[in-house]
Amino acid sequence: MKIASLLAQYPQDELDRRMTAVRNAGPPGVEVEFLQIEGCVYRKGLTDLHRSMIAPLVAEKALEAQESGFDAIVPYGTLDLGVEESRHVVDIPIIGPGHSGVSTAAMLAQQFSILTYDEPHVAMFARLVRKWGVADRVTSIRSVGIVITDMVAQFDELRTRFLDLAKMTLEEERAELVLPLGMTVVPVLLSADDLTQELDVPVLDPLALSMSIAATLARTGYQNSRIAYPAASLDRSR
Repeated sequence: MKIASLLAQYPQDELDRRMTAVRNAGPPGVEVEFLQIEGCVYRKGLTDLHRSMIAPLVAEKALEAQESGFDAIVPYGTLDLGVEESRHVVDIPIIGPGHSGVSTAAMLAQQFSILTYDEPHVAMFARLVRKWGVADRVTSIRSVGIVITDMVAQFDELRTRFLDLAKMTLEEERAELVLPLGMTVVPVLLSADDLTQELDVPVLDPLALSMSIAATLARTGYQNSRIAYPAASLDRSR
């Protein structure tokens, strides 16, 4: 089985970190290959405008993956860039780490907190959790206050802020699980297993979850619903 990981453009050292994380998240017996999207999300001030601009590029690359014989697709990132749009053009499963994370959190806990990068991401995820139907299960969405481009340099501060915020949501909001939405935090720089041990509650890894879900759906042969996602062409003239 082959899963395509769709990655946007990053500086080489950052790209290497993400490729390593994706390989480590691949389930046993699954071959993971990378396809690059000609767009950059490694920036300060990422907004829904940038999400909408990159979605057609993701759909084009998803179609290329299907035509190349991949069994499933996982675009990198918990904003699920282009996932829903791509389902109109491919039949194979295309699974977003963000939606995978919140759905699993809702199965494992009655309520959970979300930790992300910065305030623009808080706003985007506030809209997405409503769209994904889990807003009433989320105690809060909080940011560590470090933009993605500064996280490697501020690793110690990142870990401290993450743990402090997580503990606050557990103690003050009675969150029962912590969901990091932002894969530069987990799993690229911090380990979900280590954080789980330290906090004594589940801390999820959205990348590992999405890879496993994609592999399971591919093995069972399920495809995207054409009622929910009517077939469409990427040809802009049609």
